[in-house]
Amino acid sequence: MAASLRSLSTTAFAALVLATGGGACAPALRAEPAAQQPASSAIAARYLGVWALSDSANNLFNVRLSSDGRAISTWGAKTMPQVGEVPAGSGVPLRPGQLFEQGRWQVWGNGLRIDYADGWSDWLLVGPAGPQQYSWAPGSDRLSPPENYAKAVKLSGAEAEVVGVYRLTPTQPEKPPYTAALLSNGQAFNSIDAIPSGSWQLKNGNVVIDWLSDWRTVIVGAGKQGGKFTVQHWAPGTNRESAPSAVRSGDRLN
Repeated sequence: MAASLRSLSTTAFAALVLATGGGACAPALRAEPAAQQPASSAIAARYLGVWALSDSANNLFNVRLSSDGRAISTWGAKTMPQVGEVPAGSGVPLRPGQLFEQGRWQVWGNGLRIDYADGWSDWLLVGPAGPQQYSWAPGSDRLSPPENYAKAVKLSGAEAEVVGVYRLTPTQPEKPPYTAALLSNGQAFNSIDAIPSGSWQLKNGNVVIDWLSDWRTVIVGAGKQGGKFTVQHWAPGTNRESAPSAVRSGDRLN
């Protein structure tokens, strides 16, 4: 997943390596990492959870790092889409691949390296300025200086528990389940609406999403990990204080 537009020079990267305990011959930066260390290790434990990072257009995305080595990023539509991608609000539904990306993490130096299925890599570490993110583009040498960097923020609290990717059953029985992505800044995106964006908030432990299409979706008990939960839908123009238009099911993808 791409980082911010700020580039990192070779000199700056070398200084960072020295500052974080590496040298010109530091093994973590001179060779591919060794076998995955247990998730209970001190390094891994520091980074597990949900992070707020920045993509190549300086837009927020989140990534959840699980103890089993999985990484799932949640990012919605890019402001500057690549060829074949559709920005939010264009009148064309988003593909699930535009809402999240899967990857794996492993201990790398004094931090974690995340390798995504789309070819990007992120390195998270605590440097002199606090938690930082360094990113390599698909096809670039991971042993060379990263192309971009940004500040990294680890999230906590109830909001962090519900940030992520969901698979929801829609009101219309003829339609398949759709993907919904919730970002830590309150934005929401989906793969079903022609205008596939909206906003979400927590109310009494439930996630309430108001879509720009005028649909409302309530995910009951969204913070729980694993299993099914209830999804309530209100059709456009209906009274939000009345009974929902439909009650369906959903589950989490991360």
